Amino acid sequence: MTEIEMKYGFPLFSKPSSLVSLGKNEKIVISDIWAFWDYVIKKASSDRKGEDFLRSLLEQAKHFYLTAETSPVKSQPLLYYYSFLNISKIIINLSGTHGPRKMYMHGMHENHNNKFIHSTITKQNQKHQIVQVAHEIVSIFDPSITVADITINVREILNHCVGVHRAYSEIYNQTEVFYKLISHKLYKNGKELIFKAEIQCAAADIANLAARGYSVTQEETGIYYTVKINMPTYTPTRKDYAALSKEIQNKGIWYFIGSSGYTMYLSNSSVGRYSQESIIYMVMFYLGSITRYHPYMFDEIFSDKEQWLMSEFLNTQPKQFLYLATARVLGQSVLKAYASF
Repeated sequence: MTEIEMKYGFPLFSKPSSLVSLGKNEKIVISDIWAFWDYVIKKASSDRKGEDFLRSLLEQAKHFYLTAETSPVKSQPLLYYYSFLNISKIIINLSGTHGPRKMYMHGMHENHNNKFIHSTITKQNQKHQIVQVAHEIVSIFDPSITVADITINVREILNHCVGVHRAYSEIYNQTEVFYKLISHKLYKNGKELIFKAEIQCAAADIANLAARGYSVTQEETGIYYTVKINMPTYTPTRKDYAALSKEIQNKGIWYFIGSSGYTMYLSNSSVGRYSQESIIYMVMFYLGSITRYHPYMFDEIFSDKEQWLMSEFLNTQPKQFLYLATARVLGQSVLKAYASF
């Protein structure tokens, strides 16, 4: 078994082919995310009309995002959501061919049910003449999601938001569901491509992780998580990296981006196992709807502790969405230069 190089955005973001040619398939360090997206649009657009459409979306996304950063907390969700909505329109157009002539709809609605614990969002069904943005963008982040309506409890999916999980566990007095991957490597063994990572957990946790579909073994040097695929040849290609990355995503992996890179986790919870990007997008839609339609109910829907949780979410997760969504659509790791998250 031979250790090989991790590239093409592996293990989190690998795609069978690149959207645009950037660097040497290694991580990208960005100081201005908006200027970078402008560059991506120019590189990826096949005609001037399409480029103008995407650049107008980018201009709106940037304006809403920068305005949200300096706005009062209760005004931020709607601004961030509209920024995400426009970024999502860019992503689904780069990933497909919807274009400016189709009608775009949110594709979600919320029901606060008077308490956060009972609040739900409904991702509406896919349509063909109308672009349901929520379905299209969540399908990119969670490809196995149903094309039909699906109603989701907001509090339950927030449990899998890595950036606020510790605060969430404290507020709701629950044991944390995440186990950190403290090191990971990629190996080739004949035609097998193997991802192996050490898990920060106890032997007693192995059964719970196995129940979630993870292959976990205890060795003399620690407890390890392994995912493998069979390749058609002995030499790994970009498609092989993407296939193994997809298998890792399908089994469930959560992550956040920090000043030193990406930190990854496995989860022992069976509820709300959506991707990090989908969770942030859907929760921001929910909070934006409260801000837009029920601002007078904010203090009634959320307890004091939950208001603190929402503040933590709004202070930390918009930047996570921005950079993680960029990495996902490009198929390459993306980091922010000279700043911490």
